[in-house]
Parts: sequence; structure tokens; C-alpha cells
Amino acid sequence: MNKTGLAMLKTLACITAVSFFTLYQSYDSYHYDVDLTLNVLSFISTIATPLYFLLSGYLDASEPHTPAWQLGKIRRILLIFIFWFSFFWFAGMHHKGYLIQPWFVIALIVIYVSHPLIDWLIQRPGVMAAGILLLLLLAFAYDLLASLYPGQRAFSLLPQYRIWTWVLYYLTGRLMAAPRVMQLLTSPRVIKVSLLLLPAVYLFTWLYERYYFIARFLATHNDVVLTGSQVYLLVVLIVISINAVRLPDKAQWLTSFLTTLGKTMTGVYILHYLIFGVLAAAIHIQTLGDKLLVIALTLFISMALSLLLLRIPGVSKLISL
Repeated sequence: MNKTGLAMLKTLACITAVSFFTLYQSYDSYHYDVDLTLNVLSFISTIATPLYFLLSGYLDASEPHTPAWQLGKIRRILLIFIFWFSFFWFAGMHHKGYLIQPWFVIALIVIYVSHPLIDWLIQRPGVMAAGILLLLLLAFAYDLLASLYPGQRAFSLLPQYRIWTWVLYYLTGRLMAAPRVMQLLTSPRVIKVSLLLLPAVYLFTWLYERYYFIARFLATHNDVVLTGSQVYLLVVLIVISINAVRLPDKAQWLTSFLTTLGKTMTGVYILHYLIFGVLAAAIHIQTLGDKLLVIALTLFISMALSLLLLRIPGVSKLISL
């Protein structure tokens, strides 16, 4: 993946994370069909968590996978979770959902505890690809059955707690970073095919959500969210297609700018909870304009604050992995 594309994806992960969370928290009871603009924005934002885990896998591929690195990752995750969970709890914001979600931490812990196995698999790309395909089929089957039979206990696990979904995306990112796979995915022919498929997949996923998933979403009282296996192909095509971006020499400053913003990816995921809470208390959200303003301000302030905190050595450990 080229440097510009990677920077763009990390920035996109920040934007979609903020918009996804604020869309669901701006009203006490949010429905997809409130407004077409919100419907479109909500659909675009569904790639937030999948993209985060895929990029995490891709970026981890360049790290030295020693026991010390593995233990350091686990310690950092626990430190971030304990600190921010305690902060939001004692700040009295836990009843509004402004917490570092346990499922997020569980998924990362499972991933890094399993790293010796992941490193073994990455040495066998064919086996890893087959495992990813099998995991994808199982994840999609569970997600579909959960939407069809919401009353069945076997399918009652909330989407965010289906840890295998986030492992799926992480493994995909690791595999995409493998030299032979990367060479294939960055070839002009594969990029062209991806660009051709992307609009069709976007449209299909949109129609699937709008005419099937929304009906299930409303019927189950907003307990079903389109964030898992259903958007897998869409996310993968976005990542491949981004390799088509080639900036002229005069616009290289944009790559540097986006790279700087991309450094805030984890920080934005953490801080936007707090920033949104402050803004929502200050701005009474009544109109579409109010909602979009809160989303934009949450993103801008979260990025700015993350960049500031990353400059402080001790504090930077609390907003970055």
C-alpha cells in the first residue's frame, strides 16, 4: 500500500469512527430513516470498526514480533482501558455510554495473545487465506441468522461482542501486508478490477441495508447494526482501490498532512467519547444542521487534542497503541 493511500485510510477511519458514534448518540432514540442525509452518512460510517482492525493488522506486520513486543501491546491495551474506563466512570459519563467499550479491549487482547499462532499462519499465506475465508463464511452466517431469529438465545450475542468478526479483519490486514500478497493487490490489473467492482458492491450493500437490514434493525428495536461481516467485501475493495491514488509532486504536502492526521487514529477512537459529551451538553441538537455541526466539531477537536497529547511522552501512551 502506498504512503498516501495508507494515510488516507487512517484519516477515513478517524472520520467514520466519529460520525458513527455521534449519529447514534445525538438523539435518545436514533433510527436510520430519520433523514436521507443521515442514512447515507450512517451507511458510510459502518466501515469504521472493520477498517480500524484491518489497518491495525496491516500496521502490525511491520513490527518486530518478539515476546516483549507482544507483552508490551497487551500492557498498553490494559493501561488505556483501565485509565479511560475509570476516567469516564468517575466523571459520571458512564450512564451515557461514554466508556472504552469492553468488547474493544477483549478483541485486542485475544488478537495479541494469539500472535504466535498468527505469525505461524502468516508464514503460510495459503492456509491463512483459507482460514480467513472460512471465518468470513461463519461470521456472515451468524450475523444473518441473528437478524432473522433475534429471539433465539444462540444468536443473541450483540454484534460488537462477536469477537471473531474483529479477528477476521485483523487477520485480513496482516495477510494484505504479506510481501507476495501486497505485490498482487498493488498490481495495476487488480487495482482496476477493484475500482470497477467498488461502485457495484457499494450499491449492493446500500440496497441490502436500506431494504432488508433497516427493517430488521427497526423490528429488533435497534439491536442489530450493520458493522460486521456484511461490509467485508466493501472494506477490502476500498483498501485495494486506495492504491490507485497517486498525487503529483506539487501535492505531496497533502500526504504529509494526512499522515499527521492518521497518527491520531487510536486517539480519536478514545477521545471522541469525551469531546462529544461536552459538545452535546453545550449544543442542543434539534436539527440536521445541529447534528452535522456536532459531528464536525467532535472530529476536529478530537484530532487536535490527540496531536497535542501525542507530543507529551508520558501521556501519549494513553491514546496510542
